[in-house]
Amino acid sequence: MNTVKGLKNSSLFTFHFSFLLTIIAVMTSCSSIDCQLNGSVYCRYQLKDQHLNDVAFAYPLTVTLCDTDSGDIVIINNESSASAIDIPMSHGNATDVLKFTITVTDTIEGEDTVYYVTTPHTDIIRITKTNEPYFESIDCAPRYNHTIEEVQSSHNFIDSLVINNKKVTNDASKENIYIFLNSGN
Repeated sequence: MNTVKGLKNSSLFTFHFSFLLTIIAVMTSCSSIDCQLNGSVYCRYQLKDQHLNDVAFAYPLTVTLCDTDSGDIVIINNESSASAIDIPMSHGNATDVLKFTITVTDTIEGEDTVYYVTTPHTDIIRITKTNEPYFESIDCAPRYNHTIEEVQSSHNFIDSLVINNKKVTNDASKENIYIFLNSGN
């Protein structure tokens, strides 16, 4: 009778141990899926001088993503001393339109008063690109990588744009577009 009782306890232990291992396996397998929280990738814009040194905007910068389904969206609002900025790219549009605005403040001194006059200067940037879905896992939503085909801008304070790396992925270390300013900005 003692061997039957010992066999019963042994199989109960094996059942509990197997059940515990199953729970641990399920918990770790669920946490090993590492999906991105959003499917956006960011295009990195780097401000450069004529010698390809990194520089910063001298005036506060506001960047607006234009013509989206929900209207215009302010991505960056009055950031001071910005030199590198990351801006999400759209998933479905063949062209992204951005509005870069710097706000220049001039001081005018009167007899008894000091006046501050702020003047916004705006350039419109158009990025023509392809949208390529990328699947990391069947359990995750697709991420969209992009290939920049062309960049254009107006020239109020931006002199030129240069595509440094046309592939836009979730690798934030790569500078995609260089921005060169007109002299005096």
